[in-house]
Amino acid sequence: MTRDQRARSPLLLAFELCVIVPTLVSGAWLTWGRQGDFELELVLWALLIAAVELLPVPAWRGLHLSVGFPLLMVVGMLYSPIAAGVVAFAGASDPRELRGEVDVLRAVFNRAQVALSVFVASAVFHALADINTSPTWLLLIAATLAALADYAVNSGMVTVFTSIRVHMPPTRVIRELRIGTLTEFLVSYLPPALRIVLAG
Repeated sequence: MTRDQRARSPLLLAFELCVIVPTLVSGAWLTWGRQGDFELELVLWALLIAAVELLPVPAWRGLHLSVGFPLLMVVGMLYSPIAAGVVAFAGASDPRELRGEVDVLRAVFNRAQVALSVFVASAVFHALADINTSPTWLLLIAATLAALADYAVNSGMVTVFTSIRVHMPPTRVIRELRIGTLTEFLVSYLPPALRIVLAG
């Protein structure tokens, strides 16, 4: 039995399932009949992201920060939201999975929340701009708003999860988890993604 299994409360289990089940069901439904959105090169993106994600940055209370965000943003801008979400789910690896430090449910939850964040970010971007025809200024605006959407969804789910897990008010969790300001987040993570996309 892993530490996750011993420490999981009924409320935490309910929250994990509330993220996992709708994400997997809606993902399967959106994927059905849209095989044209999935190109072979997406497998390479998933493998690249998985390799990068094996180098997480320890944060607080056993949480880890992803260093694959720029690559996930690139995939979200280049491909459809559902394709980007599937790549994120497949590529959101965690070395703790290999060491048996997180159980299957926690691993699926982590992947589901990353996939949902990337899906929302990609949907925001494609609703505002087209990577092939939009001017650079519009791409910058759309990418920034997409990054904000990803940040909001991801940090929101992590905050609720951690709050339940460690029995701490969400406001304190936010203060403890904050690694720099939102501006620093955008400055650090968004430019690499934009350079890759604009160079292409």
